Amino acid sequence: MSRLRVLVLMGGYSTEHDVSVTSGTGVIRAMDSTKYNVHPVLIQKDGTWIWSSRELSPYQKDNFSENYFYSLEGTSARSEKNPSLAELPSADIAFLALHGKWGEDGHVQALLENWGIPYTGCGLLASALAMDKVLCKAAYLSAGIATPPYRVLFRDGFCGDDLVNAADALGFPLVIKDPVGGSSIGMGIAKNMDEAGEIVNRLFQQSSRLLCEKFIAGGEASCGYMDGLEKPLPPTEMRMTTREYFDYDAKYNGECREVTPAEFPEELTRRIQQLVKKAHLAIGGAGYSRTDVRIDSEGNLWALETNTLPGMTPSSILPAEAAAVGIGYSALIDHIIATSLKISR
Repeated sequence: MSRLRVLVLMGGYSTEHDVSVTSGTGVIRAMDSTKYNVHPVLIQKDGTWIWSSRELSPYQKDNFSENYFYSLEGTSARSEKNPSLAELPSADIAFLALHGKWGEDGHVQALLENWGIPYTGCGLLASALAMDKVLCKAAYLSAGIATPPYRVLFRDGFCGDDLVNAADALGFPLVIKDPVGGSSIGMGIAKNMDEAGEIVNRLFQQSSRLLCEKFIAGGEASCGYMDGLEKPLPPTEMRMTTREYFDYDAKYNGECREVTPAEFPEELTRRIQQLVKKAHLAIGGAGYSRTDVRIDSEGNLWALETNTLPGMTPSSILPAEAAAVGIGYSALIDHIIATSLKISR
């Protein structure tokens, strides 16, 4: 049987560049050399793409690291700024290990569709919709999914009364975030108006629009949804240690204990799984996604956001949830590729 030719795209232009490289590294190491002809592609922050026309050898695959890209030499080595995708090695599918802006927001998906290259995960419209937390909330509400009440602030014409009105409507603590930020970078929780003003001023330096959201006291969970599974993935409970909320340090610096499967009552687990599937469908998702959920003191569920390219590092939430239902890391990659090849774009 011939092997599938797979481009693994990693890096990207966003603040999640390093996490993406870790995801891509894990994916490549776990891919079966008897099934796949692997071509890694690194997208640097300055727009330079680095790759080789040669596939990885089994040794290179098993020991893959970012250093591979900087050791390339000879006629097979390529480094181009904003290249035409026609210059990349021909492939049956692109595995997207990208996160955040430009990788998860539909831009790369649109490029790949333009060049007729199949890719993993959600399509360009679902990716763009989910990446914008304001638009994602609108999709939730249209599908009858509860999401924390919110207001939107605009940098153009902004005045202090706008923030006062949002705080009066939503109360404190007040969650303030860049609606297209990723990995909980570009957000803060204000306990009073002074803190809210500081956060707004800081975030307006990088974004023209901010999302103010009512803080839902209680617990937090995240749960993946995958097409083609016989049973749903179990949720993961986020147990904070030194952080107030699930921010970048909690995610990647060990300041949150992730319990998979969550030790929730069966009824709560089932409701979370149902909500996550509903959220996936509400944005027009395909392949797989992961939705973050708040659980208030009365057991009500509130959808926060849906990630269309959730982390794929060996320690990420989605692989842990898959492992909990007997799907190992390599088998998870096989499943993602197989189901993505069936998606009609």
